[in-house]
Amino acid sequence: MIYGTCPKCNASVMSVNLKEIKVNAGNGTGWIGVSYQCALCNTVLSVGIDPVALKTDTIKGVLKGLGKT
Repeated sequence: MIYGTCPKCNASVMSVNLKEIKVNAGNGTGWIGVSYQCALCNTVLSVGIDPVALKTDTIKGVLKGLGKT
């Protein structure tokens, strides 16, 4: 298996630490996000919207729109 390397410590990235963060769209809209960090030096490797939280929020919105909540 080929692993990426951390740009700061140059270690092979075989696992990452996840940290919950707020992602803001700049217009008052926001989501729960995750920050993927090097397990050795905690350098942020990437950020994104938490897919589980996004799915949960989408389902809640649909159910609310259907009058099911």
